[in-house]
Amino acid sequence: MSDHSSTNTPSFFGRIGAGITRLRNFVVNTIFLLLLIALTVGLLANCQSVTVPQNSALLINPKGVIVEAATLPDPFTELFSTGPRMAQVELAALLSAIEGAATDADIRMIILDLDELAWAAPAHAQRIGQALQKFRDAGKKVVSYGHFYSQAQYHIASFADALYMHPMGQVVLEGFGGFGFYFSELLQNFDVNVHVYRVGEYKSAVEPLLRNDMSEDARMADEALYQNIWQHLVGDIATNRLIETADVQAYASDLGGKLATTQGDMARAALEAHLIDELLTSDQANVRVAEEVGFRDNSRVELNAIDFESYLSARGLSDPGLGLANAKVAVIVTQGMIVSSGRGDGIVAADATIDLIRQARQDASVKAVVVRVDSPGGSQLASELIRQELELLQIAGKPVVASFGASAASGGYWIAATADQIIAEPTTITGSIGIFSFLTTFEDTLSRYGVYTDGVGTTAISGDSVFTGVSDAMAKILQARVENGYEQFINLVARGRGMTPEAVNAVAEGRVWTGEVAKELGLIDELGGLQTAVDAAASLAGLDTWDTVRLRRPIDPREALLAELFAPETQSSRVSVNLPQQLANTFKQLQNFDDPNHVYALCESCWRMAPWVLRQ
Repeated sequence: MSDHSSTNTPSFFGRIGAGITRLRNFVVNTIFLLLLIALTVGLLANCQSVTVPQNSALLINPKGVIVEAATLPDPFTELFSTGPRMAQVELAALLSAIEGAATDADIRMIILDLDELAWAAPAHAQRIGQALQKFRDAGKKVVSYGHFYSQAQYHIASFADALYMHPMGQVVLEGFGGFGFYFSELLQNFDVNVHVYRVGEYKSAVEPLLRNDMSEDARMADEALYQNIWQHLVGDIATNRLIETADVQAYASDLGGKLATTQGDMARAALEAHLIDELLTSDQANVRVAEEVGFRDNSRVELNAIDFESYLSARGLSDPGLGLANAKVAVIVTQGMIVSSGRGDGIVAADATIDLIRQARQDASVKAVVVRVDSPGGSQLASELIRQELELLQIAGKPVVASFGASAASGGYWIAATADQIIAEPTTITGSIGIFSFLTTFEDTLSRYGVYTDGVGTTAISGDSVFTGVSDAMAKILQARVENGYEQFINLVARGRGMTPEAVNAVAEGRVWTGEVAKELGLIDELGGLQTAVDAAASLAGLDTWDTVRLRRPIDPREALLAELFAPETQSSRVSVNLPQQLANTFKQLQNFDDPNHVYALCESCWRMAPWVLRQ
């Protein structure tokens, strides 16, 4: 009897296995159900028709960071991320909505609600402001209301006719700067050896590995860069608010002193500095706006307004450029650090970008290409592969115009060096023509704990590795390769810009410039935005009529569904980055150094200011 009972009773490990199987089935079924729900909700949402109310307001309420091209997150990476992912809003979508509303008889005014705008590059803020100014020039009004204003939020809001803020709000103009971690002493404490090979007096991207502070050359270059961008912002605010630039500078530099006269009331300090027109609660602001556009119904709660995303959908502007004209100007966005391959936020994968460029070359309807660059650079080889593919477009008779966004430096400038024309924003961070290579080795770290390496090899570099160190022979090879890479960079720019190598070298050596200064130096042709570049490309192609089409990597429906499940929540659009998260972001960025030759063209100043550094 006992034998029969033991045969039919599941063993201990059998019960564990059965439990795991049931748990696995439950998890798989739950994920499937969530995906099904997300798909159903998405389909239902798409089926609902959206109409633009008459005599209404267009609500510009971006949530998250302004980017050139939104990217889908890797859902599995999101599970183990160090912080919430910020939502992304494409600059082109905002501009399209504002520009469309300027001539739309149903839209009477624009309301700026920027409370959940987490970050916008100065170049993006200026471009949005210029679109708002054109809206005002059409005889329509722009009103902004905020519970408080960050610097980027206020830069955009300053273009409004009327600027309101909550009585407990604040306007903080903290200025621009770049502050990073320096690891030299830490690496020394662990006996880690850093071998750096570079060309360029101002090439500071490797300084965090070599020093505990910023070098004077890097400090001088960055101060000039940030001051130039800061003066643009101060100038915009002063012009928009009809005050002196000195008054804006004084407010930013001595906010503490101004608070002493307002008993610490930051809202009143902003009001008295004429940065704000009036202090109102949100209800009071709604009533003020309703005098122009009214409410949706008798409840007097919802304004007669439509948000910009719904407006784009209602007017068929959600995916502009999918026209039927025979001639097209294709736009390809390169946004982030340039790497050989990969996917996700903050990277330009050479393999995926090359596929898009080839698509444009093989499509007979595409007559010209605009490459929109927002990149601090990265792998030299990956940058050159992209540039070569763009040059094949030119050889095929299709003009290539480079349009620079927030940054286009080092590798970002490399890929555009031989374009037919380069157009940048006034505050684009550009240049940084320089090369570096670095390796970290751990032979001293191992020896500290009694571990050594020894052996034989057939050449002087046979034994070189991260565990044995870099031999003199290898050091010569690496330095020679970097010097050759720098010479290639100089010659490419000279050929593309019609300059002598000596003239290029005079403005190179890793030095960064704003677009405004870069134009004076001959590194770009013209100041302007993406539309200016599209018009230039069409003109070079001899087109009178054309459609603009954005080429993007095809989206796998499964990726889209998973991305919907992991979509950022509204409250995550403002991110407070703590020390562990900053360190994690820094080390994650180091994983993007994937050049097989270990040679990079990277601008550290751009890298520090980019939104993908805030959170990866």
